[in-house]
Amino acid sequence: MTGVMTHKTLLTLNGKSAARADVREALMSLQQDLDIDVWVPWNGAQFMQILERAVADGVTRVVGAGGDGTANAVCNALMQFPRDAGLSMGLVPLGTANDFARAFGDAGDDLLHSIRVAATEDATPIDVGVINGEHFVNVASGGFGAMITSTTPADVKRRLGGLAYTLSGLTRLSELHPTKARISVAGDDSFDAEITALIVGNSRFAGGGFDVAPLADVTDGLLDLALLSKESFQGGAGSMLDLVGDDDPTEAFLQRYQCSSAIIETETPFHMNLDGEPMVADRFEVSVKPQALQFVLPRKSVLLNK
Repeated sequence: MTGVMTHKTLLTLNGKSAARADVREALMSLQQDLDIDVWVPWNGAQFMQILERAVADGVTRVVGAGGDGTANAVCNALMQFPRDAGLSMGLVPLGTANDFARAFGDAGDDLLHSIRVAATEDATPIDVGVINGEHFVNVASGGFGAMITSTTPADVKRRLGGLAYTLSGLTRLSELHPTKARISVAGDDSFDAEITALIVGNSRFAGGGFDVAPLADVTDGLLDLALLSKESFQGGAGSMLDLVGDDDPTEAFLQRYQCSSAIIETETPFHMNLDGEPMVADRFEVSVKPQALQFVLPRKSVLLNK
């Protein structure tokens, strides 16, 4: 059973969310009751300064109010503190896709409920993914999908939500080219592949609700790695007829692994994004930190189930 208590809480908002009238109204109605201190930092450096002062002042719960990028920022900030600092993280889904919160049932439909859960309920230790020293809590994607996520205009995402990524991708299919790579999973012998896209899932959803890592579990100590490559296409279904009636035809063309580590080296610079945050490199050292973050699991509002 989940306990309910009041923590001294720092809630961080991005500028876009802070401008929303419904967000301001919800926070004003709960702020005093839940002992929430609200900040809208200009950048990551200022957020760290605010967080360090808040922790010194007794804050134990840090709530990110925003999308997957906000969850990523809060996670990376909290990972700079020692585990025995007693800090935990909550999440209020206010972003374009809200993929991380979606995996736990909260799509952001009941703002008051989301804030109250994030600020008051007990935290659970979850795994955190790491790529080249940067942390992520949801999904890291690479290749074509990462390029689309990083280049879809903000105003399009604001108007269309998760659909923006799909439409943007359709308009740029001509740019879909494989990248030569050498991959080693969990220390095994490396193999060569020409990859078009890859997924490293700590959780399940990305791109506005696509179930890209259906076996991912934030408490199993493993990451789910999926590759879409020239080789996987050649080893996939024998004919298009084999795919008729398949719930997810793309599965026939994916190589999937569950692992605690991997190394991916690409012949040319490769686009990745970690919870939507961009990274470009030609070597990616992937690992997981089991149960490294105390996190309040979002959940669907009871009112929405009636």
